[in-house]
Amino acid sequence: MAVKKGKPAASEPGKVESSFSKEQLLAAERFQGRKDIVNTLLSPDKQYTVETVEQMIEKYMKGQVK
Repeated sequence: MAVKKGKPAASEPGKVESSFSKEQLLAAERFQGRKDIVNTLLSPDKQYTVETVEQMIEKYMKGQVK
């Protein structure tokens, strides 16, 4: 009996996520509606994963107005 292998889950150890520059993320279709927030939050000299950027945007959107 053969064992069927599925796709690895996102939470599995050893999974490597790709990092992207600020310019790549700004050009991504995924962030087209939130370009202004992405441009403000990200530093041009760092690399970010998509998950990290999503978390940063969520935290920013839930922040208190001063």
